[in-house]
Amino acid sequence: MYRASAFLVSESGIDIQDGSAASALLLKHTIDVSSRGVFLDDEDISGLIRTPAVGEAASIISTHPSVREAMVCLQRAFGLKHNTVAEGRDMGSVVFPDATLKVYIVADIAIRAIRRLKDLGDNDMSKMVHSVFKRDYRDRNRSESPLRLSPGALWLDGTNMTVNQQVVFILDHYRQRCL
Repeated sequence: MYRASAFLVSESGIDIQDGSAASALLLKHTIDVSSRGVFLDDEDISGLIRTPAVGEAASIISTHPSVREAMVCLQRAFGLKHNTVAEGRDMGSVVFPDATLKVYIVADIAIRAIRRLKDLGDNDMSKMVHSVFKRDYRDRNRSESPLRLSPGALWLDGTNMTVNQQVVFILDHYRQRCL
């Protein structure tokens, strides 16, 4: 949802640093997430929001309290309608503090940079490490909903794990707690 918001604001020509204008624009559009994709006003933008530029813009736009407030409302409304697995830097601490299972996944910054490079087909390791570090810093130090370990969250260090191994780990813990 934040990537979709950042995409919308960037495409509109509004400065992503202008939280008031960004949140006003967001109120005029719909963002929906489903198993089919991410939709902005019923248009599938899934393929357009997985770029470094949109990721960077999402991190910046998410620092604005008015934008975060609008996004939390959308996310909670979605969670009330659907069984939800949500990924994000404040899902367990702010958006869904009463979630059945909260997992705080960490990994070494170099490993995360390598994974992002692979996802994006890029090869500038230095630039990617800097980008990941900068985003982490910004997200941990923003005034609204900073990145924090949520009370009761399961800590998972995925540095030396594949995605499938992480999924198995989480599913095992879900089954132990919930079934």
